[in-house]
Amino acid sequence: MAKRLFTFLLCVLFVAIVAQAQDNSLDTRSKILVDDNKAAEQFYPQIAPTKITAGVPIGVTTDYDYFSNSVIRDQITFDQTNNVVHLANMIRPGLVTPAAREVVHTFGLSGSWTNQSVTGAQSGWPHIDQSLTGSALGTVGIALHVPNQLAIWDDGTGYIVSTFAPSSDPSLQFSGENIFLATSGDRIQFQFYSTADFGVTFTNWDSIGGYHPTPIWWKANGGVEVGMSKSANEDHVVYFGTNQGNTLGAGGSSTAHVFNGYARDSADVFWAIHSTDGGTNWSPKTFAWDGDVTMLPSYHTPNYAPLFENFAQVDMAVSNAGVLHAVANGYGVVLNATLDTVIADSYPVLYWNSNADTWVSISDEAIDTIQGIIDYFPTNCLGQSYPSISVSENGQVVYALWTGPQLDATGGLDTASNGGTAMYFWRDLYHAFSTNGGTTWNYGGTFPDMSSTLSETYGHAAQLLEQVDATTYRAHIVYIADQTTGVGPFDGILTDNDIVYATFDITAASLGDEQFVNSFELGQNYPNPFNPSTKIDYTISERSAVTLKVYDVLGNEVASLVNATQEAGKHTVNFDASKLSSGLYIYTLSAGNFTSSKKMMLLK
Repeated sequence: MAKRLFTFLLCVLFVAIVAQAQDNSLDTRSKILVDDNKAAEQFYPQIAPTKITAGVPIGVTTDYDYFSNSVIRDQITFDQTNNVVHLANMIRPGLVTPAAREVVHTFGLSGSWTNQSVTGAQSGWPHIDQSLTGSALGTVGIALHVPNQLAIWDDGTGYIVSTFAPSSDPSLQFSGENIFLATSGDRIQFQFYSTADFGVTFTNWDSIGGYHPTPIWWKANGGVEVGMSKSANEDHVVYFGTNQGNTLGAGGSSTAHVFNGYARDSADVFWAIHSTDGGTNWSPKTFAWDGDVTMLPSYHTPNYAPLFENFAQVDMAVSNAGVLHAVANGYGVVLNATLDTVIADSYPVLYWNSNADTWVSISDEAIDTIQGIIDYFPTNCLGQSYPSISVSENGQVVYALWTGPQLDATGGLDTASNGGTAMYFWRDLYHAFSTNGGTTWNYGGTFPDMSSTLSETYGHAAQLLEQVDATTYRAHIVYIADQTTGVGPFDGILTDNDIVYATFDITAASLGDEQFVNSFELGQNYPNPFNPSTKIDYTISERSAVTLKVYDVLGNEVASLVNATQEAGKHTVNFDASKLSSGLYIYTLSAGNFTSSKKMMLLK
C-alpha cells in the first residue's frame, strides 16, 4: 500500500534534536518502613509460563539507554497478516549520524532483522503504528521529532517524510486511511493533528485547551507527552496523558472536587480523550487525581496516595468493544491517620479499566514498599516504572509489563557501584496478566530469563496481543539490556546496550481449569427434562449486551433470565419453572450480533 502512496505524498525533511529534561519535582520523603514481609502469593496466584521465546538482540545497540519519558511510546507492533514485527528504535550512535540520536526502523522476526535509518539524520523519540483496516491495510507509519514528522514506509528502503508541527514529542495512530497525531506543543499546550492523505496536508483539529475546564482540569503540560492507542478494528482511538490541574473557577474552589479539605486546584491528573467512531467525535474523561487516598480502596497499605506528576509513566490499550485499559507507575506516598504527614513511600503498578472504573494494584506489595527505591534508581526509573498494557481484540486477555528492581537472595535491592560515587539497584522486567478482561490478575513475577549481570529495562509490549490459536495469546516485547545500571545519557558513562526482542505466551494450559472463550455459544440446559429447575450455560467472546429469554411453543415470553451487559467468558443461569406448566419451552440467547435458541422439556 505504501508504495502506491509514494507518487503523491509530499516529502519534507527537516530534523533537529532536543534533550529531554528529567523530573526533579519529587520531594524527599521520610523513610518509615511499612510491612514489607507479605508475599505476593497472598494476593495473586503465581502462574508459570508454558512457552517462552528467549529474547534476541535485533542488531542495533544504543548508549542513550532509555526509551520513553512520561508516556509509553509504541515502539513495537506486530503485523499478524505477514508475520512480521516492526520496531522504531531511538539509538545513539546512529547508523548514519554517529554523534547524535537517530530513529531506526527494524523489521523481521527473531533472528532475521533489517535495520534502516528513517530520515538519515538526527532525530528522536519515535512512535510506530500500522493500519489494520481499509485500503491502507498494512501501511506502517512512524512519528518522530523535532520538528514533529510523520514517516510513511514504502515497504522497501524508503520513507516518505513530512513535517506536521514545529514542536516535539509526537505520537500517532491509524484509523483506516486517517492518521491521528499529537504533540506536546513545545510543552506549553498539547496539540492534536490529523491527516487524511498520508501527510500531504495536516489539520490541527484541537488541543487539550478545547477540553477545559471540564472534565480535564488543565493548567500546564505536566507529563511532557501525549500517548495514543486504538482498538484492532480501529473504531476506537484514544489520546491520553498526565498534566497539571487547573483552578476550578473564579474562586479557585469547587465543592464537587475536594480532597482532604482542599479544592483540587493544582492536582495533577491522568486523562483520556476517546473516540468511538474512528475520530469523528471525541469524549474526554479524567480518571485519576494526584494525591487521592480514596483512589485505591483495595490496596493493602492504608492511606496510600499516588502522585501523577511529571514522568508519571502511563499507558493505555483499547478492546474492540471500546473498553479502555490503563496502567500507571503508581509512585506515591503513605500518609498518617490524619492525612497530614508523609510516613513512607510506596511504588505499586496501578491498573484501571473503563468498565469497572476502579483502580487496583497488580504488583507485589513486598516490592512496592521497599523504601530504598527512592534513593537508588536509574534514569527516570523511580519505583516500579514504565508499565505498558496490551489487550486482545475481544478484550478478554490483558497483559502488563514493567521495569522493577532486581532483588538479591534476601529479597533486598541488588545494588552496584557507579564508579564509586553512588549506588544504584539493578533492574529486571516484571509482568502480570488477566484472562477475564482485567477483573482479576495473575501476578507472574519477573519476566523469565532475566540476567543477574544486566539491567533489563524499559520493557514495552505491543498494545495488541496476537491470537496465535484458540487457546494462545502472545505479547510481543522490546526492551534494553543495559550493561551499566543506574547510568543514563546524562551521566557521561556510556555503553553499547543491546535492544532485545522477546515474546510471552499466555495459554489455556498454563491456567489449569480456566479456558479462553473465543466464540459465542449457547449450551443445552441440564438436567433435561427437568423439574422444577434447570441450569443454562452460555459463553460470549467479548463484552456484549446480553438477553436470555424463555418462550412457550406459541412464542409467548414466559421468563427473562438475563438482560444486562456482560463481560467475555462463561456464564451460568438457573431457571426456576415451578410456576409453569409441563411442556416444551424454547430459550433464546442474544449477544451482540449472535442469536441462538434451544429446546427444553419441563415434566412435573
